[in-house]
Amino acid sequence: MAYRKINFDTERKGVYIILDMRTFTAPDLRKLEHLLSNQVIAIQLWDSNKLPNHNILESIIEIVHQHHIPILINNKYELMRDYDIDGVHFDHIPSNWEVLKSQLKHKIIGVTCTNDMDVVQWATDQQIDYLSFCSMFPSENNTRCVLVDRALIKNVQQHYTIPFFLAGGIKPQHINLLEEINYAGIAIVSGLMSAENPKEVINAYYQALNKNP
Repeated sequence: MAYRKINFDTERKGVYIILDMRTFTAPDLRKLEHLLSNQVIAIQLWDSNKLPNHNILESIIEIVHQHHIPILINNKYELMRDYDIDGVHFDHIPSNWEVLKSQLKHKIIGVTCTNDMDVVQWATDQQIDYLSFCSMFPSENNTRCVLVDRALIKNVQQHYTIPFFLAGGIKPQHINLLEEINYAGIAIVSGLMSAENPKEVINAYYQALNKNP
């Protein structure tokens, strides 16, 4: 299996797509293939308790890898034994991390952080690849997250070097409200695959993220 990493480009911000597996179906494969480009820097499969059948999952992985984009699973690291998945995103610090970390060597590891500096410090100490701060704004999918304290993010970017994404309720029109934050990109899920043209959605985010000052 190939060894892939997220390309954290200091010159541009990227889009991290979270595919909602509760609603993903075979017709969405064509949409997925159409929307992928170098604007997208990672794909995460979520909710991993509702994964599609084997053939659809294999097709998703094949399409994503054809574009040289890494693909991660949400929490269910066990699936990496059976599929060519590049990493895992944890919603919380795993209780069995000391056992897991040797198994996950050379895999991409990310973790969600809301307002807990202990998570930031743990991720730094364990050389985790990235953090995801959720939620930045209210949204239909943020029932697991409270809003992030901007002061905490400011503290992280002043004192830590770990890359981080912003997630939760972010619309293209919100990007200008995030200008004071030095982040790697944004994670989006809400309504993407149900949009008539998901590629246009990605373009709108990418252009807002990388507009010239």
